[in-house]
Amino acid sequence: MKEQGFNVGYIDKKYLIMNRYLPPLGDKLGFWNRLRIEGIRYAAEKGVEHEVLSRPKPRGRILDRLSIKEVNVDAINNLIQRLGIEGVDRLEVDVGVDFASKRLSTPIYIGDMSFGALSGNPNIALARAADIANVVIGIGEGGLHPEVGECSNIVIQWASGRFGIDRYMIRKGIAVTIKIGQGAKPGIGGHLPGEKVVDDIAKLRRIPPGSEALSPAPHHDIYSIEDLAQRVRMLNELTGKPVLVKAAAGHQARFIAVGIARAKALGAIIDGAGAGTGAAPKIVRDHVGVPIDFVISITDRLLRDNGLRDGFLLIAGGMIASGQDIFKSILLGANMVNISTALLIAMGCIMCHKCNTGKCPAALTNSLSEPRRLDIGWGVKHAVNWLKAVERSLKILTYSLGEDKLQNLVGRRDLLELYYADKDVAEIIDVVLKEPGQIAWYEEPQELDIPFEVMFYGKTPVVGMGGIVPGYTTPAERPLDLLRIEAAQVTRPSIDPYREEIDLRVALHDGVTYEAPIVVPCIDDALVDAAEALGYPIECELLKYSKLVEVSPGTYPQTLEGIIIVDEGEFNGKRPWLEEWVVVLDDEGRRCRLREKFALVAAGRLKDGADIYKLIALGADAVLPRALFNSVKERIHGEVKERRIEVYENVLIELSWELRLLMGAGGVTSYKSLRGNRWLLRSLDGYVARVLNVDIAGI
Repeated sequence: MKEQGFNVGYIDKKYLIMNRYLPPLGDKLGFWNRLRIEGIRYAAEKGVEHEVLSRPKPRGRILDRLSIKEVNVDAINNLIQRLGIEGVDRLEVDVGVDFASKRLSTPIYIGDMSFGALSGNPNIALARAADIANVVIGIGEGGLHPEVGECSNIVIQWASGRFGIDRYMIRKGIAVTIKIGQGAKPGIGGHLPGEKVVDDIAKLRRIPPGSEALSPAPHHDIYSIEDLAQRVRMLNELTGKPVLVKAAAGHQARFIAVGIARAKALGAIIDGAGAGTGAAPKIVRDHVGVPIDFVISITDRLLRDNGLRDGFLLIAGGMIASGQDIFKSILLGANMVNISTALLIAMGCIMCHKCNTGKCPAALTNSLSEPRRLDIGWGVKHAVNWLKAVERSLKILTYSLGEDKLQNLVGRRDLLELYYADKDVAEIIDVVLKEPGQIAWYEEPQELDIPFEVMFYGKTPVVGMGGIVPGYTTPAERPLDLLRIEAAQVTRPSIDPYREEIDLRVALHDGVTYEAPIVVPCIDDALVDAAEALGYPIECELLKYSKLVEVSPGTYPQTLEGIIIVDEGEFNGKRPWLEEWVVVLDDEGRRCRLREKFALVAAGRLKDGADIYKLIALGADAVLPRALFNSVKERIHGEVKERRIEVYENVLIELSWELRLLMGAGGVTSYKSLRGNRWLLRSLDGYVARVLNVDIAGI
């Protein structure tokens, strides 16, 4: 059978067996682009990486901007060609790590991917590859696939849904991982769509076929570090196995890691923003949590300051794609890394972001009802080759620094230099700044693409895979995009908006209360009718208020009272930005003790619930997302009024739901707790942090 001119596999009875690479898609500008996919495929076929070490880049992650002192990049890349695979394998360099009862060959924990998120054969292939390459693999939430259970290097996951868990199954692995957070969707629970819950998966998860498997956001028996410590002890006593805890990288990650260490856990897996996922709300995947390279060193330092580092494994995850990524993570302070997406790419993932649909063209995340099946032997071979390629890169890099044991280099940040960042970020990372610059990566605003499910069904777009961190791995349109939203974990419980009330009501003038802090422009009578029906504020009605003034960014109103609309007009990227002026006026109102005398409305080129959340946290009372509504109006031009009203209602309901999802992830139950609460935000860029008066990611 042919697909896009490539031989994609062979027919075996009723199945199409996938044992070839399909042409990659990849994000055009994102992290998992074609170049990175091709590099992983090269390593998965050859057993060596095409590039062992690269020069610092002016765009991308902190890891991409780091260099290793006194190491010649060309010499390193030539060394593997000069020595050959056999020569590298003969180097007397130990890149392994002690894990539970094992001595692993490479410091890799293959990230937890459930049977259900993956389609069975990939689970088997990865578990067998872990045994062959002598690394460990988490089985994910959702029960233990029988053939995965035959492998010896598996770690059982104890997640909030407890799907498929019993006292026999939890003793199967060499360790247990309590998952309290995930980098791709911190602050919310797991989500396996109903169309993927077919008979075998339903049986393992012990739920009805076709039902959605929605894990709660928090564990309902873990609401504090003390609760977590009790669960660590309980699982250790029940299984006789060591216990790890997986958390998402956020503002509190380092404190959670200290709590995990004090609970006598084996280690902490800290999973950063941009990590992979089988299914997550797009708004959460793209805006919540912090990239892992902002968090490793500060967590390592706090553990050391508290005398908790010896014997405790710090495992870093999220967009780790190569041997040099692992090596730099270890120099920053990790003992191991958590890797998932790179191994799926090694086994054929083309990065189409449709994992949640069950229609994976590479037969990795497709539903069991689909005819495609991964060739297990082919998958094992390519996964093992990639793992061995990474092991060889680690050997060369360790050897180049004159060391014979990789673990001796944990936390050696003195061997790193940072390029194209500012001094504030360098201080957080605890690395010498060699060449200054800015983290922020801006490009011209693109035409808004409003998802079909938002306009016509009022549903939150759900996507698979990761690698999307605006302004960091993909371009940002404005400084607002560089702000990351906090997620609540353990020290503060998240709120599940599916099951718990989150209050969005806001009063803008004279005690009039609206149902949400989303102001609607009067650009279509159908939009006005939709807003009135839902109880949202309408711009033309607000303009009738006698104590209302409109200003542009950079202009002070004559008095700080009534309603102040700050309207940026057409966003051009020039200072002062809309978001900057919101901070200026909010701070001025607080300084003069007049903040409760006026309502601040931010209006401009704003596009989704994340923009609304961030502006309210910066100090706005309400937000008018002009670009979004103008785009919707253009899309439905010519439709009858009843149809337009329905579409506008869907969009408004979805905006409110996105706001609730983001607030729930951060443990915020009401609008009043969000407004002006800049602690809920962190900036990836030091300059943006100073101007918007927020902290830098990692602290």
